[in-house]
Amino acid sequence: MKRRILQMIIGVLTFLAFTNAASACWVGTYQPEIPDQLKD
Repeated sequence: MKRRILQMIIGVLTFLAFTNAASACWVGTYQPEIPDQLKD
């Protein structure tokens, strides 16, 4: 019983890690426009 609960917890944590990595990669490719005031 304990092993089954541990497997479920590991599965959920793995899923969260993958979704976190995927969202970080998506944010990493996002490049906002530079405002005109900051351009030299």
